[in-house]
Amino acid sequence: MSDAFDCVTQHVFRICGEEQICVHAGDSRHCEIMYHPTYARLRGKAIMTEGDPKPTRLWESMVALGRLYDMRGDDKWRMIVLDCVMSSLRGRSLRISRDLFVDLSDVRSDMFEAGLATWTETIRGVPPRRVPAVMRKTAIRAAYQRATDQTRETAFERPEDFLDDDELPELPGLQASSLIHSANVRDPAVAEQLRGERNGALFHKNNCMDAVTRFHEDIRAGRRPDVTDRAAKAPMLARRNLFGSSHYYYISDFLPPFIGMPAAAEALGIPESAAYQMVRRGTFPCPHTRMGRTLKVPVRPLMYYMEIPDAIVHPDDVENGAAHASGLARRFRDPRRV
Repeated sequence: MSDAFDCVTQHVFRICGEEQICVHAGDSRHCEIMYHPTYARLRGKAIMTEGDPKPTRLWESMVALGRLYDMRGDDKWRMIVLDCVMSSLRGRSLRISRDLFVDLSDVRSDMFEAGLATWTETIRGVPPRRVPAVMRKTAIRAAYQRATDQTRETAFERPEDFLDDDELPELPGLQASSLIHSANVRDPAVAEQLRGERNGALFHKNNCMDAVTRFHEDIRAGRRPDVTDRAAKAPMLARRNLFGSSHYYYISDFLPPFIGMPAAAEALGIPESAAYQMVRRGTFPCPHTRMGRTLKVPVRPLMYYMEIPDAIVHPDDVENGAAHASGLARRFRDPRRV
């Protein structure tokens, strides 16, 4: 049975056929570029199987033609953009359907509707190169929203609340098993739990929970008093005075204090060569230091510049968030591990 993705693909192939298609001017007769592929070839070049569509000149031209044809009352290029964006989500939609037990046709319908709505909403204020990535991100959010509307029992309002808004990585195996039944983020205790669970999900996604667990064992055994004492001074921590000890820590306490310039440049989204040029010009946005022949960037100032909160979290919440992301959420917690 055809779903929304199949219908869009069939429609576009029907209107494009086997004729050469011009992504520069829309009509090869008016184009100075000699090479004009069929839609099948163009589609194969535009679609990415994983990850957001890269902001390339190809995508910029496709979106620009979509806007131009919309003004003419012709949806040809709008549907081409939608087909290429939605086709890049076929694998993701299958995983969402399988992991969250939602009908595949419903997932893809939600994705298509969200992508089409985003196309309209991004006419102004979003560069053409970025439009496909925004459409893709919104489509993924819509699919996760349907699943969590059916079985919302965690401290999270939405699965993407695990993550920063700038990025929506995969959440493999997320299940509906709950930590709490109703979340009111105005409650400091619930807000605290949300912070820990969100970061636990991120740690799980980045495959570093083994190291985090060892770090937690050191905290619970009292081998990191410098970490827990610093965090315990903060107000509004629900379990700060319970059971005679505090196990809270700042996220930055787990991270390395310094990272190399290549990693910092990648985090900032700039080329490594440009980062070194900025250092030479004195325009690099974060403090940096030289260790021998190597430039290093301190992690905490980098987090501050990137507006990444250095959250105070509790080990129990972090581990529960990781368990939710892996689909193995604990149903009971040992009160002695506080």
